[in-house]
Amino acid sequence: MRAVKKKLKHVKIKNRTYGNALKGVCIYYEGKKPSNLKKDGMISFGKHILQKLQRKFPGNYKWIITDSDSHIDLFRGKYLVYTSKTLLSKMGGESITRNRDIKNDIVDHFFAATYPNHFAAEDIQVYVPGLLSKVISPAMIPQLSSEDRDVLNKFLPGYIASESISSVNLLKAQAQIKSLKELAAYLKKAIQSKHAESWWQKYIRDNILLIQQGYIKAIEKMNVAIGNTKLPDFALITHDNYLDILEIKKPDTNLLLPDDSRGNYYFDKEISKAIIQTENYMSQVHRHGDAIRSYLIDKHKIQLQVLRPRGIILAGNASILTEQKQKDDLRLLTQGLKDVVIVTYDELLSRLENYIDVLEAHTKK
Repeated sequence: MRAVKKKLKHVKIKNRTYGNALKGVCIYYEGKKPSNLKKDGMISFGKHILQKLQRKFPGNYKWIITDSDSHIDLFRGKYLVYTSKTLLSKMGGESITRNRDIKNDIVDHFFAATYPNHFAAEDIQVYVPGLLSKVISPAMIPQLSSEDRDVLNKFLPGYIASESISSVNLLKAQAQIKSLKELAAYLKKAIQSKHAESWWQKYIRDNILLIQQGYIKAIEKMNVAIGNTKLPDFALITHDNYLDILEIKKPDTNLLLPDDSRGNYYFDKEISKAIIQTENYMSQVHRHGDAIRSYLIDKHKIQLQVLRPRGIILAGNASILTEQKQKDDLRLLTQGLKDVVIVTYDELLSRLENYIDVLEAHTKK
């Protein structure tokens, strides 16, 4: 805290424009008296600043104009509000700009109404700098009209194009973080619920491109006419144009069963069935690779790489495995699978949360 002089120079307000509430209030200053501070207390923004300070610190403040320092101290129970001449000058400059724009707008409006044969009405109102910063907030989103949304949709592409790459990436990351946090919170809650397998299949199909990074497209129902061959209902295209087959089970699907005679664990029947089903799908896709590749080119405009798919089974929740032996055996069993990966729902959620952390770290740089 700076040392406070016992006697600060001041001017007492006598100017009538301040109103009776501020009459007799002192405006203090350090050093030489500001050139625009009149003997009756008149100074640009003086009334508005004092009214704001009165609302914030009722009767318990001193406003002090300084040469270069702006800050607030609490001294002997009174708030000392130091405002620099530089800050007042900046405020004055913005006031001049805004007043000029507003006055030009008023002249345009009234001249168009009074002299319509010579002056046309302007369709676009003059924008006052700083207005958006006072109006825009997340709380206004639900209140936007269809006209508001249409204007924003037309405005944003031009604004984004005018910004630097780093600013655009930051804007995208911040928007993505909000959406992904909502998605993660919903997924976490859903895992604890008792949804049917059909519900999970629809939910994952609708959201997998957001939940799991690295995929560019989800393909449902590969309707390729190849005799009686049964193809997977759901497949994913990776960012490097390979095919993954996804088999979806429920979070409460049991992963392991104990072998009491040997003290080990083996895959539960539902997981074993899912593995066999996935391997059969992979075999059929590989066998009829040319037909499937042609179908994806014609139907989805996707050129696949060598068509040897990987199988992914989404099932269960590893967090319920309490014994280390269970965790070790699950790891051994999954590592022993060829071209099939088992992903648990808690692992899927963890991947999503880790990606959110990466985005948040990026926005803070």
